Amino acid sequence: MKIMLKLIVILSVIAAVVFAAGCAEEQETTENETQADSEQVSPATPETPDITDEIVTEANAAQGNETIEPGQIITEAENGKSMSIKKGELFILQLSENPSTGYSWELNVSEGLNILSDRYSQEEAPEGQVGVAGIHSWTIEAVSEGSRQVNGIYKRPWENTTGTEENFTLTVEVV
Repeated sequence: MKIMLKLIVILSVIAAVVFAAGCAEEQETTENETQADSEQVSPATPETPDITDEIVTEANAAQGNETIEPGQIITEAENGKSMSIKKGELFILQLSENPSTGYSWELNVSEGLNILSDRYSQEEAPEGQVGVAGIHSWTIEAVSEGSRQVNGIYKRPWENTTGTEENFTLTVEVV
């Protein structure tokens, strides 16, 4: 009986060592996987025609100003503010949105402003999760002089407007 007990203990130790060695073995990477120590590349931002790095740099530098600078990326933080730009200049409006909930931005621009592009980019979803929010971006051009308005309402398109919805307003003085 003692021999049988010793044999079971020895086999258990050997099995534990083999199991531990198998767990510690380095995994091979497949074609679509990257090694942990390899350089990771950030996801690309959507391309926006006629927007240069210089415009985006100016946009980021001017975020703290009370009056918004031309060529800037406008966000919810600029709600209710005004900006002055020259005829022919562009700006990008970016608002958070989660259309998986049914809510989306209904954007209206007054005559004299032209929406050049309208894009939605969903943020990366954790594995197994759906309904992740994203950013809705509009590239807007000032096409004629005067006082112009950008108005947005965040609501479900099939529901009536109640006055309690989130709104976005921007006054654009085109010179």
